[in-house]
Amino acid sequence: MNKINEELSKVIAQADTAVDQDSLTDAIERLDAMLKDGFVQAEASALPYAPALEMTTEFETTYAQAPEGGAEGKFGRFIGSMALDSANAIARAKRRAEYRLKTLFGFDGLRIVEDGDSWTQYPVLLEDIGDQLQAQDDFAVFSVGGAGDLVSDMANEKEYLSALQITDAAVLLVSGGGNDMFGHLQDILVDYTDGASPADLINHGAFGPILRTVTENYETILTDVATSFPDVCIFTHGYDLPFPLDDGKWIGPALTARSIPFDIGRGVLNVILDMFNAEMVKLEARHSNMVFCDLRGEVDRGLNSWFDELHPKNAGYARAAAAIERVIRDRMLGGLETTPGHLTAKANPERSKAAGTVVLDPGHGGTTKVGGSSANNATGPHGTLEKDLTLDVALRTKTVLEHRGYNVLLTRSSDVNLGLSARAAVARSVGAAVFVSIHFNGSTNHNAQGTETFVHKSLPNGAHPSKALCRAVQSEMVAALGLRDRNKGFPLGAKSGGFGVLNPHHHAQQTAAVLHEVSFLDRADEEERLSKVSYKRKIAIALADGIEAYLTGIAPAENFSAAEIELEDAMELAKVESDFSAAAEHLFEWRDTSDDTDECGFETHDVSNGHLLGVDSVAQGNLGFLHALAEIEARFSKGQGHVIDGPDEGHETSERDPAIERAFGSHSFDVGANVTVLADVFGRVESTSFSHSDFEAFIRSLGLRYFSPSEFLVLGGQNKSGKCAGKNTLPPQSLWGNIANTALLVDRIRDRLNAPVFITSAYRSPPYNACIGGASASQHMRFNALDWYCTAHDRAHWRQVAEQLQASDPGRFAGFIKDYAGGNFVHIDTRYT
Repeated sequence: MNKINEELSKVIAQADTAVDQDSLTDAIERLDAMLKDGFVQAEASALPYAPALEMTTEFETTYAQAPEGGAEGKFGRFIGSMALDSANAIARAKRRAEYRLKTLFGFDGLRIVEDGDSWTQYPVLLEDIGDQLQAQDDFAVFSVGGAGDLVSDMANEKEYLSALQITDAAVLLVSGGGNDMFGHLQDILVDYTDGASPADLINHGAFGPILRTVTENYETILTDVATSFPDVCIFTHGYDLPFPLDDGKWIGPALTARSIPFDIGRGVLNVILDMFNAEMVKLEARHSNMVFCDLRGEVDRGLNSWFDELHPKNAGYARAAAAIERVIRDRMLGGLETTPGHLTAKANPERSKAAGTVVLDPGHGGTTKVGGSSANNATGPHGTLEKDLTLDVALRTKTVLEHRGYNVLLTRSSDVNLGLSARAAVARSVGAAVFVSIHFNGSTNHNAQGTETFVHKSLPNGAHPSKALCRAVQSEMVAALGLRDRNKGFPLGAKSGGFGVLNPHHHAQQTAAVLHEVSFLDRADEEERLSKVSYKRKIAIALADGIEAYLTGIAPAENFSAAEIELEDAMELAKVESDFSAAAEHLFEWRDTSDDTDECGFETHDVSNGHLLGVDSVAQGNLGFLHALAEIEARFSKGQGHVIDGPDEGHETSERDPAIERAFGSHSFDVGANVTVLADVFGRVESTSFSHSDFEAFIRSLGLRYFSPSEFLVLGGQNKSGKCAGKNTLPPQSLWGNIANTALLVDRIRDRLNAPVFITSAYRSPPYNACIGGASASQHMRFNALDWYCTAHDRAHWRQVAEQLQASDPGRFAGFIKDYAGGNFVHIDTRYT
């Protein structure tokens, strides 16, 4: 037996024989360290379809001594495949240990066996579907899969049968087919000819047998399980559409060999995936123990959502896992909840049918603003997006209500965005009885907490159906979550605002409509709670209880009056009120009677106590409000490049940079260095000799928690237009190491501030530095300095945090720190390290 078998077998055996919490925890930590320290991404794959991994020198020296006389055993084929086999073995052992730890003291959740390819078992570098499902509180995943596996490997080895026997699992998750189809892609394509369609470029004589083999092996798995474990349900999935790459390892080279342009080649992949999905749907129709999850449109969000030609980045895997989780819960748990009574205790089908349709509106969605609806507003400190949570909660609530006999519609069921009036139109088209728009909140200082529910501000005084729904939802949610009741003290317990989705003119007369802010996502403790399935279940059940409580005693509708301004959610309301207060200092003569804090933590004024330049009336007050909004819009739409002075830093940064926030604000973890993004923000980007992939690898090697590689390539506001346009460049590779400590410092600053931080100036080429009036010895030219601002707190606090962190590690962070009032930013560098 060669050395790799002996050493790894010993480590894995220790993990497999651990029987108590401490030893299991130690085993998991050791295996995790081996994966992280022992393997890195390789230039080429050891197999035609497998992840490209190679061992580090230390791991190879310790574990990978090749046997004399050639390959021996599973780990000894050759050193390239040895890396993949070793990583698979360690990852499987780690997941087995995690399974046993989770089920050690009794477990009443769902036990799952996973047998699949790299979409459910990517051993290192990525958090695959299996990892994402294992993170659910009530899912325990036992893995026998391996990156690079074919469906024939699974059907022949039948490891799933022994795993089902050991675990008594109710679910088998099978991931396979991608390797079979794309492993030898060139062989199933024909040479390109002008005018050929994507379907014409597939060699159906070669692809047909491959697809039949895949289907036959799935048939074997399904029959095996149905025979031995008739109560087990098998869940399978398709794949989303990847991008061919010039430097790709699988798809790009195959297309190039056949002279197929990449845009047409992606169409070829689309046809192949459609054919695979069609076969899987046929299988599902023939086997009652199979559920197929179509992942088309779930994963892909453009090129930056892909790790390589076959595998998504973590965010893409998370979206795939969420889709699979939904179908598993719907089939196995009646949607959500296994505890008797939660789903059905209040059900009354006769009353439910008479009560009418419920429409749930998951706030936000998509990637761009549409009809007043932003793609995303609140974001958790660790990157959780409001739009993802609102959809999750809406789907769970829909399932609860449907199990109680209600007819429920969603305004969206995927990551798309609708305009505010379009969301309401869904309810209007069916004459809905109830419309609830679901959101999560945020505050300026990221320390507010509580639950609040709104009606439209145009509703008349006194009782109203929407107010009754508001009270019912608010009461159930406060009781269930135990959070502060932020509606307390408001007339009839109903807060109001000019929210477009609630505008009565967009709804049927009988519809009761509210906007509900569950809690404040931008708090670290709340984001942690919201990561738990049990907590999201609680939210869904409470929301369903509130809706049902209203429907048991529905009140008559009343007529409504018009609204002037349509907002989207409470964050936007607070932002407008805060900005209005600032602008109104120039528009109003204030009688200062209030220093209250509004529902999102913003300091506000009571605008009814002001008058517009001496005109004292409510009507003119509304006019002043509109004038204030116009001034705010003008102020925020001004270009970049506000000139400020500093001893080292030249003439650069603006107070807030909306372009940078749009580019980087929703991609805190997973956006690669992308020329298109940079060019959109900063104009011409000279990158002919710049390796974005090498820079991405360098930045990721720093282990930053919050910043992506692209954020350190900002070119400065004056690079886009004016006399300095196009004068900046991307940093030369010889200077990259200079930014390391400064990058670590700003990452720690972001963590301490617990709020988004945006970099506005990094490297400056000497010509650009001179053009903007920078100091002749500016540290920006050494790629050693960053200018940045935070969306919370104030500039003095930003600087104070930076200085505290510098003092905590002077050996690493010694340098220059200064805050600049003129541009409202802080400069940091680590010039003395």
